[in-house]
Amino acid sequence: MKAPRFLYTLLFYCFILNLNAQNHPYNVALITDELYKNANAIVRFQENIVEVKTLNNVIFKRKEAITILNSSGIEYANIYLYYTHASPIKNIKVSVYDAHGKIIKKVNANEFKDVSAISDISLFEDSRVKYYKPSITEFPYIIEYEYEERRNHTFYFPRWIPQKGLDIAVEKSKFTFISKPDYSIRLKEHSVNTLRKEYQQDGNKITEWELHKLPAFKAEPFTPPLSQVVPWVEVAPVKFTYEGLSGSFSNWQEYGKWAFENLLKDRDQLPPTTNEEIKNLVKGILSPVERVRKIYEYAQQKNRYISVQIGIGGLQPMKAEEVNKLGYGDCKALTNYTKALLKAANIPSYYTEVHAGFYKTNYQSDFASAFQGNHAILCVPIAKDTIWLECTSRDAPMGYLGTFTDDRKALLYTENGGIIVRTKTYQPEENKQLKSINLVIDEKGNLNGNIHTRFEGIQYERRKFIVNRHEKEHKELIEKFYNINNLNVVTYKVYQQKTDTPFTEEKIEVKAESYGTINSSLLFIPIYQLVENSSNPKDILKCRQKIRIERGFYDEDIITFNIPESFKVEYLPQSINITTPFGTFSSTVKAEGNSITFTRKVLFKQGEYSPDLDNTFYSFLKKIDNSNKERFVLIMK
Repeated sequence: MKAPRFLYTLLFYCFILNLNAQNHPYNVALITDELYKNANAIVRFQENIVEVKTLNNVIFKRKEAITILNSSGIEYANIYLYYTHASPIKNIKVSVYDAHGKIIKKVNANEFKDVSAISDISLFEDSRVKYYKPSITEFPYIIEYEYEERRNHTFYFPRWIPQKGLDIAVEKSKFTFISKPDYSIRLKEHSVNTLRKEYQQDGNKITEWELHKLPAFKAEPFTPPLSQVVPWVEVAPVKFTYEGLSGSFSNWQEYGKWAFENLLKDRDQLPPTTNEEIKNLVKGILSPVERVRKIYEYAQQKNRYISVQIGIGGLQPMKAEEVNKLGYGDCKALTNYTKALLKAANIPSYYTEVHAGFYKTNYQSDFASAFQGNHAILCVPIAKDTIWLECTSRDAPMGYLGTFTDDRKALLYTENGGIIVRTKTYQPEENKQLKSINLVIDEKGNLNGNIHTRFEGIQYERRKFIVNRHEKEHKELIEKFYNINNLNVVTYKVYQQKTDTPFTEEKIEVKAESYGTINSSLLFIPIYQLVENSSNPKDILKCRQKIRIERGFYDEDIITFNIPESFKVEYLPQSINITTPFGTFSSTVKAEGNSITFTRKVLFKQGEYSPDLDNTFYSFLKKIDNSNKERFVLIMK
């Protein structure tokens, strides 16, 4: 009996659908093996187009398809589209495909959530975000999206960064910049291994970049930040408009001149009563440093930080007289206000932009462009020195920048233009942790004693997580921090001295039952469980990236164990002394009667080192790690 004709038709149709799915460009079977290595997601196709119609009409288009390989890559499936009323998002299209390229779902624009992007500490901010998070648990799958954004300015353009993270590979990415032939731009290319194409078409000048098969990277400790590892391209204007202002710049001097004239000039005026108050505040104080300190502490107590990001306010500070009246402002406003207070005392200072964050990101000395920074601080030249003021903190010591803004190139504004400067650098020997530990061990291996630690330089911040918490929480936090079985913090005190060279002092009384381990007549005592800055050598071998030590530091730990009369020393570790390009490490032991003293010194040097030294670095960290795990052994007499 012959099968019905419609059945043949159905089978043929299914065959065609299956064949089309297999040949679909998003089919994971088409991904080459090298792109899977170290990847949790793979960009299959990415296209970014920036078209400058006029100085106040720019269209940005983006299309991207990403294969999500596993649960660790889910973050790359989430779509976040930030916008403002002046830069609306249009023509959003989203589709989800299975591993073979068969479409699973088309996402409607109304399935995006649209919320304010205001931060918890922001008062005014017109930024919003549309976002969509797919709820798919079967891997791999592909999410494809595209959208269009219209901008009414040419002050800055989106940077092309094909790789969003170390663990994402890229099959193909393309960036196209379109403008009129007479529109001048400047370019900055980083780690781009292909030549750009430049040609004219339909009356436009077109510049194109295209990259293929960018591998993912294994996350490694001591690696440079993402922006120094992956390729990117930045385009900057020569002429521009922004929020009703216009201008041009080709270097930092010109950019700073424009910003000073249009964003900062005459915004540091204060009421006569405030000027008089400041003059009286510093009256009789001869030291310039102490005059600055008095004014800085006055500003700290008077104001609080609240973000204000709206319109040109994203760049321009509130007027000093407004801050004086309201008692709040963002980093720009509080920096400008402190500048005005110093001006009232005839102390010159300079508004400075910096890219803040734990990882040091420099302003590019050879390439001027807007929004390389995200924070404002104040530069106060004093004789042959410079005082840097963090104006948003109510408790920072005067002149202390810390890991938020230390040692990086920043942009200083003067009436004559912008100047690239470097913020305060803390040398490794300045970043001290000095620990003195005196412990008593009884016959059962129980421990009680005292720990006295002093933190200086960058390490001044080491107890920030405790200082800013309620006193009732201090003991619990420290007990978790040291992670020692049966540790009991009997008393805890922490104190911060906010002098020119600030330091934090910590005093702890501790107890721990069974700190030592008894085995027959032997008592095994861990040596370094109560020290910090232990280095983990894991994953250092076979580094692909430069080895980067973000900040150097110096630790010195002196630990004295008082042992019971009924025991004597059976084994003490050997002394160690190691010198490497990365730093030094030493550990020594001294025994006198019933007292054993261990001294441990670690110095790490800030810098970047070749991946070829990975074996040397691994060996250095491994020896420190092994030493940290050392125990000494006592035996009953």
